[in-house]
Amino acid sequence: MSVGRRNSHVRTRWPILFAAGLLLVTGRAMALVMPQDVQIAARALGFLAKPPSGDVRVAVVYAADNAQSLEEGQHLMQILGGGLTVGNITLKPVLVPTSALAGTRAGLIFLTAGIGPEATLVAAASRSAQVPCVTTDLNQVRSGNCAIGIRSAPQIEIVVNRAAAAASGTAFSTIFRVMIREL
Repeated sequence: MSVGRRNSHVRTRWPILFAAGLLLVTGRAMALVMPQDVQIAARALGFLAKPPSGDVRVAVVYAADNAQSLEEGQHLMQILGGGLTVGNITLKPVLVPTSALAGTRAGLIFLTAGIGPEATLVAAASRSAQVPCVTTDLNQVRSGNCAIGIRSAPQIEIVVNRAAAAASGTAFSTIFRVMIREL
């Protein structure tokens, strides 16, 4: 094989190998909540009609029988640490399995990805406690199990399920409604 032809072959393979590697890396990174997602969620709380202030207890909800959900819950607990201050609120996390959510007092529910059908329990708890639910799992927002969906990559996206928000007493200021996409 000539040198020119060999270099052409390498140049053709390089982008394909790079793209495949990038998909593997970003696919894993997208599976877990990112610190930026938490920052966006906390900032969104400031746009509630009655925004919280001070310490806000966050129920990080996971499905005990789902490894992905538990992993994301533990990862989120690491991000939040002993409390994450954003603006005038400090998010204080507590890791809660779906089965114990009904008895947990919280000012915010963070629903982990991969929770599956147990998300209906989260929706019921959010409605009965009149507490907003936030998740990076936009499918749970589309299905009405969580009111607010946050995604920071590849671009910032905030999605609100209007019916789920109304059912949980989650009302936003007019200015915020211009910045989000409602379902």
